[in-house]
Amino acid sequence: MDLRDRVAVVTGGAAGAGRVVVSALAGRGAIVLVADVDGERCAEAVAAVEQNGGRASPAVVDVCDDDAGVLVEAAERLGPLGVLVNNAGGWGDAGRRFPNAAREEWGRVLDLNLRAPMLLTQAVLAPLRAAGGGAVVNVASGAGMELSPYGSPEYGAAKAGLIRFTAAVAGLRETHGVRVNCVVPGWIGLDRAHAELAAMPPEERAQAPPFVPPERVADAVVGLAEDDDLAGRVLVLRGGREPELLAPEPFE
Repeated sequence: MDLRDRVAVVTGGAAGAGRVVVSALAGRGAIVLVADVDGERCAEAVAAVEQNGGRASPAVVDVCDDDAGVLVEAAERLGPLGVLVNNAGGWGDAGRRFPNAAREEWGRVLDLNLRAPMLLTQAVLAPLRAAGGGAVVNVASGAGMELSPYGSPEYGAAKAGLIRFTAAVAGLRETHGVRVNCVVPGWIGLDRAHAELAAMPPEERAQAPPFVPPERVADAVVGLAEDDDLAGRVLVLRGGREPELLAPEPFE
């Protein structure tokens, strides 16, 4: 798919890896709708795109508030919709994790990382089909593929669900002309990750996996958005290793 003059919605696009994704999509000629809860950072991300000759617009929304319709309307005002990147995610701000977190606290993490991407995917199907087809790219996490203990069970479970959701809706390419794929990065080399690594004891630091550069995540998102041959596929990015495109295999 040619991204030029198509609208690309990026949730959580104002900071971190999302902001790098925004820049990469704008560089391919897309009109990027930067969707984020942080209005100030939204404005900064849009200004950065425009300074580099790209096109972008802010949308200050909380994807957990069922604002899917509002977000789609904002995107359609910019032009024909082409891409949705479900990038917004995280452990939440409660400071407590399951089982110590209250039901509402860990439930919001599920909403942010799984329910919101599903709602937004559902909301963009009709506009994408009307625009001649398009793509949804989900950004999951290696936490959804691990079988080891994890600090936020709710986050790991939600990301595992997002990976499975992606594969389960592969048929949307035939029914709606919409390709849904997923990027699964390991530890992304953002500033906070470098700070966390530096704060580790030397022996723990030595065991830490290599970072995945944010630019590599952005390149993977753009690649999946543009590749008309892939649907329902999961692309795993591990630091220091080649990308791995998982094959859809039945459980036997």
